[in-house]
Amino acid sequence: MRGVVKDSVLAFFREAKPGRLLDIPSGTCWLARGLEDLPGWEYFGVDLFADPKSENFRRADLNDDIPFEEGQFDYVACLEGLEHIENLHHALREFHRVLKPGGTLVVSTPNPLCIASRKRYLMTGTYYGFPHLVHMPKEGEHVHINPINLSSLISFAGKYGFDLGLIHPLKPNAKMYRFIIAVMRIKVYTWLKYISRDRETKVFMERLSSVNVLLNNEMLVSFKKRQEESRL
Repeated sequence: MRGVVKDSVLAFFREAKPGRLLDIPSGTCWLARGLEDLPGWEYFGVDLFADPKSENFRRADLNDDIPFEEGQFDYVACLEGLEHIENLHHALREFHRVLKPGGTLVVSTPNPLCIASRKRYLMTGTYYGFPHLVHMPKEGEHVHINPINLSSLISFAGKYGFDLGLIHPLKPNAKMYRFIIAVMRIKVYTWLKYISRDRETKVFMERLSSVNVLLNNEMLVSFKKRQEESRL
């Protein structure tokens, strides 16, 4: 995870109303340390392979059910986790289950829509950060196996009871600006292609062709669980 993503995550939570936070996968529980000077936060970490010395830590697999009852948390943070698991849909359903109505889900994951990742796919057949699986990774190896498109993440999160909150702005690495002409071409192409479509479609596609999305190898997105309860 780039430092700019960590800084954005910490800034978001430090400005948010304190509450019960589930960090899954939690790794070293760096997020807990970033909030320890603020009153009102109750932190819970879950990870399969890490062994942090942190209160309220549990060992569990994100591919399985999350080991908490429904409606327990005000926030769920899944930072650099979804790209490592088999089933995005199961994870989103579980995040929805353990969040309170109106709770917030914060997700960071590699961004296949980034122009550098698109270029790598053209040349190698796999996205930036996602190797060809010549050999299946051994247990505990942190290999990216599941590239997640931003449009799919938004749409599937919506299916499972979340509304998009914010695609958080991230400062691109300086070297990424070498792609700025290609980015402008994509933006113009997208505008022309969808100019006659309905407003919802145009807004959706404008998000996907933003400079923030096209020049960052990572994405940081927050969602709100809908207030109304429904069985998904």
